This record gives sequence, structure tokens and C-alpha cells, in this order.
Amino acid sequence: MENTYMDKIRGVEEIIGYQFSDPWTIWEALQAAGSPVQTIGNRRLVGGNRRLAVLGDRVLDLAIAEAWHEGMEARVRFDQIRQAVGGNLNLDRIGRVTGLVAFVNQNPSTLGVVSPVTMSATVEAVLGAVYLDSDMNTVKRVMNTLGLVPT
Repeated sequence: MENTYMDKIRGVEEIIGYQFSDPWTIWEALQAAGSPVQTIGNRRLVGGNRRLAVLGDRVLDLAIAEAWHEGMEARVRFDQIRQAVGGNLNLDRIGRVTGLVAFVNQNPSTLGVVSPVTMSATVEAVLGAVYLDSDMNTVKRVMNTLGLVPT
């Protein structure tokens, strides 16, 4: 990997408070659909970070469900928490407030403007990458660092 890749990876690691054992995992998470990066290592990327975003979405839901399960809240409260914490509006906001937005690799034709959908998918992909590289407890710690805390 060239320095620019490693600089981006280190920047994200600093923001989320986690160092990847496999830096290619987080590099994949930073590839928006249409990114010029088509392969990472021996893997061909199809749709950028979409696969990691799907995984990250499920991991995020699991973390929220576990926190809800530990309490005595009604089922409707779970849905409210899930939307407030894991909804695209909040994920987009988190990506921008934390500075993750600066590390998204996307199609050059976007002229550097990261759409809300791309930003929220990237936050989910980052969580998916953390999960693949570590475990659920680490995902929860990263969520806390980012401010994705079920309340």
C-alpha cells in the first residue's frame, strides 16, 4: 500500500480508536460505490463497500438489540432506538462530525461531495470491518467512541 492509503487508514483508526490487524479490511470499508479502487489484495470489489455496509448494518442492529434486551423497555422503544442510533440521518451525521467523511474514496465525478447515503453506508461499512477484524465487544467500543450509543 502506498503512503496515501496508509495515511487514510491511520486517520480512520485514530478516529474510531481501533487499529486493524488487516488494514485491507478498513481500506475496503472506505471505498464508496464507483470508487476507482476495484481490487484489494486478491479480492475484487463489487459495489465498493456495500457488502461491508450490509454486515455493519446487521452488527449495529445486534448491538442495539443487545442493549435493548438488557433493559425493560417495550418493543416499540427498540424500534425508536434503532432508528435514532442506526438510521441513515444519524449515521450520516456521525460520519461528518467525527471526520470520517474526509477518508471516503468515491467516484471522482462526485467532485469530493459525499452524499448522505454514501456517508451512512461508509459508517456501516466501518463497523462491519471492525467486526470482521475483531469481535462484537470491539464493535461496541468503536460505536461508543463514535457516539453511536443506544440510550
